[in-house]
Amino acid sequence: MNDLFQIGQRRPNELLPYAKNPRKIKSTRKRELEEKLKAYGLITPPVIDSDGTIISGHQRLTVLQELGLGNEPINVNIASRKLTEKEFKEVSIIENSHFGEWDLELLKAEFSEEVDLATYGIDLGSLDAALEELSDSHFEEPEMPIVAKFSEKYDSIVIICQNEIDFNHVSEKLGLDRTKCYKSSKIGTTHVIHAKQAIAALTK
Repeated sequence: MNDLFQIGQRRPNELLPYAKNPRKIKSTRKRELEEKLKAYGLITPPVIDSDGTIISGHQRLTVLQELGLGNEPINVNIASRKLTEKEFKEVSIIENSHFGEWDLELLKAEFSEEVDLATYGIDLGSLDAALEELSDSHFEEPEMPIVAKFSEKYDSIVIICQNEIDFNHVSEKLGLDRTKCYKSSKIGTTHVIHAKQAIAALTK
């Protein structure tokens, strides 16, 4: 068996994220990953190049750091020599199939020329169609106004005012003239107010 990779120990804070990592993760999946790590620990060791660049395990390592475990030694699969770019990307495709999802544009731009994506069930024809659909969706008008995505860290309540009278009434009731305002030509004016402020205003 090829012994290109060997188990060793490193601290997450010592490792280097790969700038062209084609995997990403949604907030809901990240929370699921966090719960799995809390429950079972790091079952599958991340894979790194000989210089400490992360090949797979970006999401797991990020969560470990966010949990305050960045300086705790963990098991990792370490390449016994510096990988070529083709080897690095092929191992990345093989290994990165856990909680994230493919960044289609980056996958096609950075991996398709050097790695046979079809070998791993990634059809370039379907990839092109998905990218075209993604591009077209940027120009679709939503049925209802959508507020700006400030942060996935917070839950939110959206109040849609369909006329100026309602808007002025809500603004006065909640004291929105004192809150931060975000302006967009597509979604109109969006105000952000903390829940405690809203509760205090509504219970006066």
